[in-house]
Amino acid sequence: MDILSNDGEIKNSLQRKITKLALPAIFENVLHTAVWMMDTAMVGRLSAEALSAVGFGTQLAFALVNIVAAMGIGTSALIARCIGARDLKRANRVVAQSFLVSSILSLLLAGLNILLAQPFFSSTMEDPVVVSLGISYVKIITIGVIFMIPTMVMNAALRGAGNTRLPMVSALIANTLNIVGDYVLIFGHFGFPQMGVKGAAIATTLAQVCGFIITISYLILGKDVIRLNLKETIKIDINVIKQLSKLSIPSCMEEFSHSGSRLISSIWIARLGTISFAAHQVAVSAESMSFMPGHGFSVAASTLVGQNLGADRVDEAEKSAWGSMKFALVLMSAVGAFFLLFSRQLMGLFTSVREVEALAAACIRIAAFEQPTIAIAMALAGALRGAGDTRGTFKVGLIGTWLVRLPLIFFIVFVFKKPITYVWIATVIQFAVEAVLMVLRFKQGTWRKIKV
Repeated sequence: MDILSNDGEIKNSLQRKITKLALPAIFENVLHTAVWMMDTAMVGRLSAEALSAVGFGTQLAFALVNIVAAMGIGTSALIARCIGARDLKRANRVVAQSFLVSSILSLLLAGLNILLAQPFFSSTMEDPVVVSLGISYVKIITIGVIFMIPTMVMNAALRGAGNTRLPMVSALIANTLNIVGDYVLIFGHFGFPQMGVKGAAIATTLAQVCGFIITISYLILGKDVIRLNLKETIKIDINVIKQLSKLSIPSCMEEFSHSGSRLISSIWIARLGTISFAAHQVAVSAESMSFMPGHGFSVAASTLVGQNLGADRVDEAEKSAWGSMKFALVLMSAVGAFFLLFSRQLMGLFTSVREVEALAAACIRIAAFEQPTIAIAMALAGALRGAGDTRGTFKVGLIGTWLVRLPLIFFIVFVFKKPITYVWIATVIQFAVEAVLMVLRFKQGTWRKIKV
């Protein structure tokens, strides 16, 4: 009985640790996604052209941002190992070097986004109204990129140390500002002029600046187990940067692969017409909320696996991974059921354009069947990244994206000339393949022997 009792206590303790890390991370990402959804819903009240411009412009502006911000995965993995090994001095060096590198890259990317906006829209979109609105939108939100990347990387550092609450609080305040700003500036309330798409861009930029101030101030003031010492950021530590690069480059390449494929598929989908593309964007916005449980438990798996490996508790690391996956699977399957039952009502929240609403509802019903496999893939990917196996997740992503999803979409759009719903069927197949490959990679066990 004592053994059974101890096993039960250990299991409950693990569940508490998982949920303590995952729930703030889920809520944080719900907030981020809610802003995107609110942006889409408010802009969707303007026109299909405005909706397409913001959707396409967001992909351009944040594609490169997400690629560079993926270095936060390496930062989180390193810090988790340091915390597990109780090496706070090394953890703070990682924080300082991550802030330095992310700040430099954010400035470079801001300039690149501004240069690419006009040629990108002009070469990919035929509607002149969409082109004009999109260019204006990208140029404004690019200002926020300068603040966004360091914030994302520093939030990743906090998660690696086991603090998922501060990133959540930062997101709550910043995104509340974003939503209020959207309402005021897009439609012109409280004495402000009606700015439409430009208003949405300004609100997003102000929110990014706000999030930066909150997160960076918290780290500088030393309110956590880790802290940001600005004096250390001007001292280049080659060894730490090499370690960050080793872990982060595969993650950055993985995000580059995903972002590149999204841009390519968006260009192809745009050929189906403005209504189809707008419906696709609306469905993507709605579906993105379903990723939140997967992301939250991915964060929990990453942190717990990294910290347990740092403390030489390999078996506990494995239990953390499977436990996180089970939580994600249950919650995301429930979301899938919701998509099936309330697709039309959900899409009605995003757009008042009848044709767009009906087509988007058909897409989101198909997306319901992705949810269980996305849960499995996301949670185990987080576990592998926390162990330092960023190459493994990169390889799985390459296969799912470039050997499954893109070839299928190409044939659907250009060869068989099928409607947008068939594109969503292709993504169901993609995530099923990725889930199987992620399980096989984790069971292979090479992650157990990785040294960082």
